[in-house]
Order: sequence, then structure tokens, then C-alpha cells
Amino acid sequence: MISRFIRRSCAFAALLVLPSFAPRLEAQAVGSLITNAGVARASSAVDSVFVDRQKRSDSVDVGDFTAYLLARLGVTRLDDSLAFRVSSDSSRIRIRGRLMDFPPQARAELGPIFSFLDSTSVFVAELSMPQAQYGIMRFRLERVIVGRTSIPDFLLAPALSEYSRRYPVLSAGGREFLVGMPPDARTRLIPNGIELWMPPAAKKP
Repeated sequence: MISRFIRRSCAFAALLVLPSFAPRLEAQAVGSLITNAGVARASSAVDSVFVDRQKRSDSVDVGDFTAYLLARLGVTRLDDSLAFRVSSDSSRIRIRGRLMDFPPQARAELGPIFSFLDSTSVFVAELSMPQAQYGIMRFRLERVIVGRTSIPDFLLAPALSEYSRRYPVLSAGGREFLVGMPPDARTRLIPNGIELWMPPAAKKP
């Protein structure tokens, strides 16, 4: 059972973290699910590279990293029945699913978007990572597409502003999520994953 906080966080993640077109869901078997196990896998990879520095580099499945971002927002338990699928290439992270897959309360909160659309419609939200160095991973919502139509900003802005108010970690009116990392760390998007890398430690004189 997802608590109210988790419903809201999952709704934001779906908006934050979903191609320029959206084929019917039956054709969308690609991508990874967002699960509790994914949080643990992603956390282990992040810690081994950025914290313990046991590895110079590692890669994380993009679905697992999405779950990890939810955990950073404060979600302590995910519903493993969430039907959203996450994929990526070298430029964008995408989450896709159906509007009906949002929990009922989240659908109510996003009323302006849901009120005039069929609940079986497929949505795709695209996220870029424009800054992935100098101590910051910056994830930015670029657009949300339902069917073949991009949702206009005047419909997205009220919901994003509310999420920004609730979660101070968000910036740019709720469009950006900033995640800290070591200043010398580097990350980049790869097909269906995120690569983490740390340069070798400087030798002591």
C-alpha cells in the first residue's frame, strides 16, 4: 500500500524521470521497472565508486537509478507493482506507461492533465542530464508527451510548482532535481543505464 507521500513522489518521478513519439503500450516492452530491489542495487554501485572508492567505475541500470532517485526524495518503500518502464540513451532518460497506472490520488492531483484524456493513453516523459560533473548531477524534465501530443507548460507548471514547494531539493520551478556527488566525479548516460566514474586519487608527495 503506497502512502500519500509515496503516491505524490511517484507522480513527480513519472513526470520528471519520461521519445518524441509514444507508440501504443503493447509495443513498449523495453525498459526496466522501478523497484525496491533497484534502490539497493543502485546504492551499492554509487557507494562503491563515490563513497568507498572500491571501484574506479561502474554502471547502474536506469530503472534502478530511478528508484534510487525516489529514495533520495524520501520514498522509503516502493510498490513493486508500478507499471512504469524506464529506458535511456546517451542523451535522455525516458519513463513510459499509461495514465491509468498512476495511483488514484496522484491522478486527482494532476487533474488538469487527466481531465481531458483517456486513462488508457500512453505517456512518455523525457529527462536530460545537462550537468554531470563538478559535484552535481542535474536531472531536468524536458517534456511530457501523451499519445502524440506534448503537454503544454501551462498544464504542467501548476503541478511542478507544487512539487517544488513540497520538496526543496527540486529547483527551476520543480523541473530539476539536483543530486550531489564528489567534486571530481563524473557521470554520463548510456543505453539503459548511467555510468559512474572517479579519477584515480592524487598520489601523496
